[in-house]
Amino acid sequence: MRVLIAGCGVIGTVYGAHLGAAGHAVSVLSHPPRTGDITVRGLTARDVLTGNRVETGAVVVPDAAAGRYDLVLVAVRADQIASACAELAGLQGAPAVLFFGNNPGGLAAIPAAVPGAVQLGFPGTGGVLRDGTADYARIRQQPTALQAVGDPRLAELERALRQRGFAVHRVTDMDGWLAYHAAFVACVAAALYRCGGDPARLAADRQPLTLMCDAVTEAFRALRHSGVTGLPRNLATLHSPALKLVAVRYWARTMSSPAGELFFAAHARHAQPEMRALAVQVTARLGNSPAASRLSELLLAAPPSLP
Repeated sequence: MRVLIAGCGVIGTVYGAHLGAAGHAVSVLSHPPRTGDITVRGLTARDVLTGNRVETGAVVVPDAAAGRYDLVLVAVRADQIASACAELAGLQGAPAVLFFGNNPGGLAAIPAAVPGAVQLGFPGTGGVLRDGTADYARIRQQPTALQAVGDPRLAELERALRQRGFAVHRVTDMDGWLAYHAAFVACVAAALYRCGGDPARLAADRQPLTLMCDAVTEAFRALRHSGVTGLPRNLATLHSPALKLVAVRYWARTMSSPAGELFFAAHARHAQPEMRALAVQVTARLGNSPAASRLSELLLAAPPSLP
């Protein structure tokens, strides 16, 4: 396939590098200064758990109209979706356009003017960019999520990712899945902000950790009561009221491990506008629920400014 990556942070770099390694022709939408480095060095990703590196060349294109593509992977933050859509208005033909990240508004948040077949998904990795290399790890508990549609371009993407060692899960209700995930991520980020963005501090402080778990449970319950489906099964089980103590211990262990930094804290610090926008969206949707007092307490408190 001819693939265009819009947004070459950690996620765009990791998935773009692996798609190139799987034999697909990868282009990257220009966004200096990051894409200046890609012009010289290509896309490089390193699995921090195995040490394996993947490197692939990529063509940096000035705008979306510079070529014709089968798949466009839009790996931008939630607060950047509108600007990304404007940049994609010149797409030629009818590519599959996969929005690949936090988006609690789902398909309704994507302007109808975006050419092609708009699809939704979510990455199954987390990491940081260091000197142009994406240091990442696959999230075992959260496979790469792709909308369950019959588009052959998404089928080819799934095949390529599985070939490269990624677990992939097809989700029937991706809109609902993203709503639940946004509530979960907003709660985790808010708890991290209370601890200066330091996952080890959060792991050691049971007050914000317990508040986080209570807030996630309330958010999930409120979304279910409003008729939203798509809650990931593992999160539904962990954040059931009966397993509160288990959830607190689980997240204390996770936050004190390298996963706390790679999967949550690094992004929370880097993407503060996105995380705070998610908190606003979640509280606007659920904050009036009488059973969401802990959720409101966590998300409505003015967070400190982080470096």
